[in-house]
Amino acid sequence: MERKTNKYKAVKENFGLIEKLARHGYSEEDIADFLGITPALLKDFLKKSSELSRKIKNAKLQADLDVEESLLKRATGYDTLEEYFVYVPSGDEAVNSADPFKIKEMKKVKKFVPPDAASAMAWLNNRRSEKWSKNPGIVNELSGSEITKLKKLAVKEMQESM
Repeated sequence: MERKTNKYKAVKENFGLIEKLARHGYSEEDIADFLGITPALLKDFLKKSSELSRKIKNAKLQADLDVEESLLKRATGYDTLEEYFVYVPSGDEAVNSADPFKIKEMKKVKKFVPPDAASAMAWLNNRRSEKWSKNPGIVNELSGSEITKLKKLAVKEMQESM
């Protein structure tokens, strides 16, 4: 029991780290591995600690929302501000120097990033799959076991035709 308590202590001391890992897309199994504990122990701790469970859930939700927002921006296009420096020769005194140029000014240019068709399709496939799915109706009507049976049947038919 003492080992389990020490492992729990390691989890308690790393709430912030665990939250950051979840925010960056780590699964609970990855987090457990990172902490040097078993996934079962982490799940057990999450059942006992509503605070940590809530923090992980919120961190994962925030990451999903950020990705969703970025995907929507790519799907619809967006404006961005690019900055770059304009360099000019610095004159005769710097002919032999390692850096013969000096910065004249920094320019800012507003650019439009056009919509990305693949992002739009990903968005529509996930948000409006009944209308935009590549195979409308088929995916939603078949269960996993039915799909497995169809795959086995297709393999069997291929083998018989050879």
